[in-house]
Amino acid sequence: MNQKKISRRNFIRMSAVGAGCLCLSSCFNNGYSRYYIITSEESEIIDALADQIIPPDDFAGGSEAGVTNYIDRQLAGFYSEHLPMYRACLKGLDETCRRIYGKGFTALDAETGFQFLKDIENGQYNEEDWQGHRPSAFFGMLRNHCLQGFYGSPRHGGNKNYVSYRMMRLDYPLIIGRNVH
Repeated sequence: MNQKKISRRNFIRMSAVGAGCLCLSSCFNNGYSRYYIITSEESEIIDALADQIIPPDDFAGGSEAGVTNYIDRQLAGFYSEHLPMYRACLKGLDETCRRIYGKGFTALDAETGFQFLKDIENGQYNEEDWQGHRPSAFFGMLRNHCLQGFYGSPRHGGNKNYVSYRMMRLDYPLIIGRNVH
């Protein structure tokens, strides 16, 4: 039996290269993107929804403010129990859109998308495409999560570059529980 000894330095070097390859390969796996838990397709739909709920104007809208990143981070952690509902309802929302308009939600113009979301909020669609979830309940939860991501602390993944704080003309970020002057 011929055994070749590997030096500690070569072992560390080979381990580092292997770990780097694993990290890179996970970035291109199964349609997942730069997010922790949502897929690229889901992130595109959430971006479009976030921009309908918080449209861009003189300031960044929901997607540019990082609302999707906030939702992703929360679904990977604190809001993990909502992940199955998000998965089912994002798919249901897109399927309902395709059935009614012949295209997915991200392909709708702003006015049509807004009307579609108003109809969802008002309970005009049933649960057939939504895997037993009420579309209006999902929309209410999504709206709340978008607002949290836009107005909350950037440390939670949203409010990129303090966009909502600047929009409200706050001189400094709010730090809850601390007296800041």
